[in-house]
Amino acid sequence: MRGVDALPFYLRASAAYGFCFATMTTLSLVYMVDVAHLDPLQMVLVGTVLEASVFCFEIPTGVVADTVSRRLSVVIGHCLIGAGFLILALWPSFGMILLAQIVWGIGWTFVSGAYPAWLTEEIGVSAANAAFARAAQYGQVGAFCGIGAAVGFGHFGLWLPIAVGAFGVLGIAAAMMRWMPETNFRPVAAESRSTFRDMVAMFATGVREVRARPLLITIFTITVVYGAFSEGFDRLWIPHVIASFEFPAAGRLDTVVWWGAIAAVASAASIMVTALARRLVDVDNHRQLTGWLAVSTVAIGLVAIGFANAPAFWLGLGCYWLLVALRAARGPFETAWLNRELPASARATLLSMNGQADAIGQTAGGPLVGIVAKQVAIPVALTVSALVLVPTLWLYRKAASLGANAVAVRP
Repeated sequence: MRGVDALPFYLRASAAYGFCFATMTTLSLVYMVDVAHLDPLQMVLVGTVLEASVFCFEIPTGVVADTVSRRLSVVIGHCLIGAGFLILALWPSFGMILLAQIVWGIGWTFVSGAYPAWLTEEIGVSAANAAFARAAQYGQVGAFCGIGAAVGFGHFGLWLPIAVGAFGVLGIAAAMMRWMPETNFRPVAAESRSTFRDMVAMFATGVREVRARPLLITIFTITVVYGAFSEGFDRLWIPHVIASFEFPAAGRLDTVVWWGAIAAVASAASIMVTALARRLVDVDNHRQLTGWLAVSTVAIGLVAIGFANAPAFWLGLGCYWLLVALRAARGPFETAWLNRELPASARATLLSMNGQADAIGQTAGGPLVGIVAKQVAIPVALTVSALVLVPTLWLYRKAASLGANAVAVRP
């Protein structure tokens, strides 16, 4: 009816969202430090509130996607994400920033499970798993351009690129409402739909699917651990750079340009490492996919420790760029790893449950790291975050031994 194929639409939307998200976020943490004057503990608490919102709403929104419409869920999610960043841009106070995180977090839960589930239903599991890495590259190219937009708008005020990117996300939502296809999804009939009962039933189905698949349990556990690491790093890396290093003198380059240049190099590195991983890793080979995720996660932990304890600006920056590239290259393969294990009937719910596991890890790990940062030192807190990844060595080994589609035998 809309005349747009799912895969081209997904790739274009990924590029557009990458552009808008980079425009919003390139200077957003700098904005929180320099304009809203948040301290390290408040920075982490901002992330904790975001993840608590994700934890509370992942399952309800995933069930909506599985029972009503995945397309509608994605559209609502983009609207809320745009609204959340608008609140952030217009009201630079700690309380309003917390509200912005709640709105953003709820919006993300509408997208996180529904979007990959929608694509999988439209083009099939194997094609979707390959598309995740391809779309990540489109998003990274979009993000590279968005960084330039953030720097340009940032000269007129750190709030402006956040607002411009937010309006862009709202525009993407409008485009999705007009052109996003949904041809293979069959929602529950309106006359037989009971929202609360469907929600409970779908959640129970998701729990049964996880319990019946030891590999899913292991994947969710890895997600919790990785979430505990990522929250501390994401919220503290900019305060660490500000507190630990001085930007080298470089002609007339001001601070905004420096932050843009740092983000641009990180984006370019992400594009290259993701492209390399996409060539080398077979998403249909369970052991190879698990091995890549294990190696990249260990490398992320080691590089994070290097970043936290780097004695010089350029060494620290090099560690940061490598870390961002590894994380970007890990993301789409993690989604493919999980997606290939999921039954179609509860795919969005189970993807949302994995998002909830990530939120548990971030909510649990964030405040602890924030307290260490405030009471001891930010480098110590970042090192503690990296050491949290140690248990994944055993977990990935266990996942590799379980094999694809492992299901427990139950009486």
